[in-house]
Amino acid sequence: MITLRQLQYIVAVADHQSYSKGAEFCHAEQSTVSHQIKQAEDRLGINIFRKKSQPIEVTPEGVEVVKQAREILEKVEDLIRPFKPIQPTTKKQS
Repeated sequence: MITLRQLQYIVAVADHQSYSKGAEFCHAEQSTVSHQIKQAEDRLGINIFRKKSQPIEVTPEGVEVVKQAREILEKVEDLIRPFKPIQPTTKKQS
């Protein structure tokens, strides 16, 4: 099974075109992000990224994975948004 965390890592690496920058964005170790994406690739039987290129490029097969990962993450956010507590705004004391 592919996890939401793996989908987040895939989108972050695609957006930042870098494993290290994607990991930093996710507040994760690069090795963790690389490992989780590799597990997703193994599960799907494809390479999502061309790892030898700099910046990192999404493979033709990976384009669809990234697109669907974005859609899934947006749907999850839509699901939880109504249940998130509203954060009160704080006023600065004069």
